[in-house]
Amino acid sequence: MLHLILTLDYEIFGNGSGDVLRDVIRPTDRLLNTCDAHGAKLTIMLDVGEYWAFERHAEELHRNLGYSPAEEMRRQVIGAIRRGHDVQLHLHPQWIGAEYENGEWRLSNAHWRLADLPGGLGDEGQITSIVGALHAGKRTLEAMIQPVKADYRCVCFRAGGFYAQPSRGLIDAMKRTGLIADSSVVTGHKTDVPFEVDYSDVVAGKEAWWTTDTDIAQEGHAGRNIFEVCVSSRMESYWKSLKMTKLRATIKRGRIEQASCAGRKGNRMIRSVPSLWIVLRKLFNRHDSAFDFCKLSRRDMCNRIKEAGRSAERPIVLIGHSKDFFNDREFDRFLGKVKHEDGITFETLSQFVETAILSESER
Repeated sequence: MLHLILTLDYEIFGNGSGDVLRDVIRPTDRLLNTCDAHGAKLTIMLDVGEYWAFERHAEELHRNLGYSPAEEMRRQVIGAIRRGHDVQLHLHPQWIGAEYENGEWRLSNAHWRLADLPGGLGDEGQITSIVGALHAGKRTLEAMIQPVKADYRCVCFRAGGFYAQPSRGLIDAMKRTGLIADSSVVTGHKTDVPFEVDYSDVVAGKEAWWTTDTDIAQEGHAGRNIFEVCVSSRMESYWKSLKMTKLRATIKRGRIEQASCAGRKGNRMIRSVPSLWIVLRKLFNRHDSAFDFCKLSRRDMCNRIKEAGRSAERPIVLIGHSKDFFNDREFDRFLGKVKHEDGITFETLSQFVETAILSESER
């Protein structure tokens, strides 16, 4: 049985650019409607760092934008929960303590990784520590959602930019705060731009494991530490991934980000779209190609499902970003195709995690 887990990183751009209505709310509305039409479940990974900043500057944002980003996000995720979808924790720590000045966000670019927070491991009362940030994020989501779904629990985490390394502090903090599962690892992913992360040693075809106490990407003893459910990916030459669907999404993302940053002085050191020089440099290198439903055609997505086979119980975690979703037709056709196939079920991330852990404990 293949468990298809559709996850959406719910955020504007990591450098503070973008517009919440255009880049988060409207594309997510379309995604939710498409999922509902096919009986699919979406797991929204809500970036609480952004959400905290939007709440803290709510009055000024409403004056400048004519709406409240935090209120729009809260309304949408509560609606998604009522429709049977899920919301779990995502966090870009550079947003912690972000300030909004003259219509521009000032972020802490030295803190893109949780491991870089100045408070270190810290404690629950210290928001600039790993424990404090995760505790506050979990508490924020549960306070938001439990009034409409009393049994809701925030149990899963995804690191911003997939930066879950160094992992020792993260694993310790997750255990302390009651987060039992992570979905930050992308099989084969390795980069040092703008920060270093290395998942190249993850065994191909390995989708879920219990971690060691020091590295989220290494398998440890069952029942200890954190349950990792990695983003589905495969290794291929970079040029093979440069197909029209991906190019269209990348070009649109680049234009939106560039327009949003025009005339601004801050946060321009980090871009989410690689430069032409970087693309050319790695054109013939093998790289990780994530199962990104915003950047793959129906045919490509169906081929990946076919390659996965149905010989065992296994999760297939798909990923998308609200700001990248221009792929409505291909995504709709993909869901329409796979929903009729035997041996495939749609699940939320927390549903799969809790069922998998319960099954393992009963062995």
